[in-house]
Amino acid sequence: MKSLTRAEEQVMQVLWSLKKSFLKEIVENSPEPRPHPNTIATILKILIEKGFVDFETQGRNNLYHPKISREEYGKKSAQQVVKGYFNGSPALLVSQFLSDNKLSVEELETLLLKIKSENPKKA
Repeated sequence: MKSLTRAEEQVMQVLWSLKKSFLKEIVENSPEPRPHPNTIATILKILIEKGFVDFETQGRNNLYHPKISREEYGKKSAQQVVKGYFNGSPALLVSQFLSDNKLSVEELETLLLKIKSENPKKA
């Protein structure tokens, strides 16, 4: 899967929250400062080419919708981060969060319980 630029991700965030929408609605729901409609139209064209967005024509307008869920993209992005920055080891990522005080003991214990319940043979 190709990755998204920051501008593409911003448009996808709006589209994920709206589920389906026309260009005008995407512009109206974009964070300030809002990009020009032509800019968003260009980004949508790129997202269609990359396979992230599809559309159906309704009258003279296109109704856009995501082809990939936010969760699916997040999962793939996390896997790319782990592969690219943590030698493919999710444990190194968790260790980094612990070192940076971004993960509390309670959150770590919750993760441990989740791991044990989902992988009873490995725990």
